[in-house]
Parts: sequence; structure tokens; C-alpha cells
Amino acid sequence: MLEIQLQLYSILREKLPPDAKGHAILRFEGSLTLADLLVELKIERKVVISVNDIQETDKSRQLQNGDNVKIFSSISGG
Repeated sequence: MLEIQLQLYSILREKLPPDAKGHAILRFEGSLTLADLLVELKIERKVVISVNDIQETDKSRQLQNGDNVKIFSSISGG
């Protein structure tokens, strides 16, 4: 069993129930990559992700039990 702590920011907080306030502990059977997590959460927009407070750009990174994942909506200007 894989258990991760998840924190979503900004508009992404809507992916969790309102009373969660963007925080959740998620449990998964088997292995999970960051790309898998984004699919599970139905996040299709460009995001910035940190794992254990270190920015991670490799979406194929395997998550480990106890990882703390933070997902931020990417800001772009024009």
C-alpha cells in the first residue's frame, strides 16, 4: 500500500472535496508515478509539482510511501 500526503493549491483545490481545503492523504495499491497521480486527479493543465519540498519536473518519477506532494497551477503571462 502506497500512502502519500497531497496538497493542492489555487484552482486545483477543486479536485478535492471542499472541506479538505486542498489537503488529503491518498492510498494506492501498487506503484504510482507523478503522471499517474495527475491522471487519477484528472489534472490536465500545466502544473508545477514538488515532492518532499523539492521541485520535480520528471513526471515519470515513482512516488514512495510517505512522500509529500504539492501541486501548483502553473502561471503564465502574456
